[in-house]
Amino acid sequence: MFQVQAPVVIVPSAEARAALGVQLRPAALAAWREIARRGQGLEMAYFQIVHTGVTLAVCSRIRSNGFIEIGLGIGDPRQAARVIPAAQLRQAEARIQQRSPHGALAKCRPSARSGTPGSGPA
Repeated sequence: MFQVQAPVVIVPSAEARAALGVQLRPAALAAWREIARRGQGLEMAYFQIVHTGVTLAVCSRIRSNGFIEIGLGIGDPRQAARVIPAAQLRQAEARIQQRSPHGALAKCRPSARSGTPGSGPA
């Protein structure tokens, strides 16, 4: 048996960075552990965790360079149970593109405006 260390890039929104302060690194580790615990693959379009009393919206994807990217934003406690696997989001995007050639959903990016992954610029 051997271990492989894969690069993981954390992309927090400004709001998440401000809300978490020195807890940003532990929150990112908690998000990484939750992705692994869910067992639904490394690409998660959207789910939420609560870390030190702050509800965080989390998304993850595999970058073209092979790095794992985890986006962190401020979540909505009213949507705590909402989970959207990336495969489900891709299926929805394909259906939208079939209807309209210009319809595309945003990539996994925390928005500087709202702090919610997937609502920011592509």
